[in-house]
Amino acid sequence: MRMPKSSVVLVSCLLFCGNAAVAEEGGLKSGPQVGHGLPGPFNPVNVTNADQPDRAGTRNDYTEQYGADPIVLIFAQEISGPLAALAKRLDAEVAKNRPARLRAVVVVLSEDETLEEKLKTLDLKEGIKNVSLAFMDPAGPKHYKLSKAADVTVIMVRARRVTANHAFKKGELNEKDIEAVLRDVPGLVSRRR
Repeated sequence: MRMPKSSVVLVSCLLFCGNAAVAEEGGLKSGPQVGHGLPGPFNPVNVTNADQPDRAGTRNDYTEQYGADPIVLIFAQEISGPLAALAKRLDAEVAKNRPARLRAVVVVLSEDETLEEKLKTLDLKEGIKNVSLAFMDPAGPKHYKLSKAADVTVIMVRARRVTANHAFKKGELNEKDIEAVLRDVPGLVSRRR
């Protein structure tokens, strides 16, 4: 029995569109994924350490410092307006969720010799008091397997397990995406996890 030509075309289109939708849903993957444990320590240089200001200028492993507490780790290739907006919004979330021991860290991956001053300026300009700012070499922690295509990677962790992961290519992070990231905070700080 032969199928009509229009049915063959329709089935082909559905298969193609279904595969495209699945590929799009997968999106950019960067860093450890949801359900996985943190791959281990990493030691960026502190510019500001929200909980231990005396550690500025030293190397520090935030995953060890915060242990099983909920943490938002942000790895960024550069300081940008959207990154500053995300850091400022997270600063308010960390302040609001102090009883849940929420912490956040922005790690800029760059060899820019003026990066430390730029991060200090960001801290002062945006009034960031509750988010730690740090930097390390452009490769980042290799065992975290951050994608080179990701300009910003946001990893939410509780009890050393990833609860959410967001990755954005250069120019993609916008207000809508920042809202999506912030919508994951209540689940991160919930005691029912």
